[in-house]
Amino acid sequence: MKYYFKENFRLLYADGTMYDENELPVYTYENQTLFLPQIDLYKYGEKIGHVKKNFTFFLRNYDIVLNDSVVDSLQQQFTFFRQELVLERLGWTIRGDWLALNYKIYDETDRLICEVDQELFHLTRHYCVDVLDESREELIMLVLLAINQYDKDLSAASHSSSGSHSHH
Repeated sequence: MKYYFKENFRLLYADGTMYDENELPVYTYENQTLFLPQIDLYKYGEKIGHVKKNFTFFLRNYDIVLNDSVVDSLQQQFTFFRQELVLERLGWTIRGDWLALNYKIYDETDRLICEVDQELFHLTRHYCVDVLDESREELIMLVLLAINQYDKDLSAASHSSSGSHSHH
């Protein structure tokens, strides 16, 4: 099932909608301020889970909560040659250029379950999400929000430390 993620431009909080192929809204997400480290996900108006940012000194970490249970934490890890994001409990891997929001998610058996491709030439974030394992769709959507927030936090940190402008 294909979805189209469209983030709204807001000054003090983030929100957005994920539309189906018929341009009908299915999922929405929001947090009230940039200072509240939690993003709530709704499906047809009913809250199904959230992503909670954990504050650590060096590495970014985001709890993924579905139906009031922590399912996993998206964690930044460093290897000798590259940075990667992992979901250890689920055994999922994220491959590709997730910093540019073009990546694939593989399950614990290395089966492709989701592809994400950023749509360019928009003022806010827009990307196409192709969910290949619909039985895990809600969890996949929460993982996407965690990756999106990770990228925004990383862009904000590099912008503030270097004084350069982010391309997102």
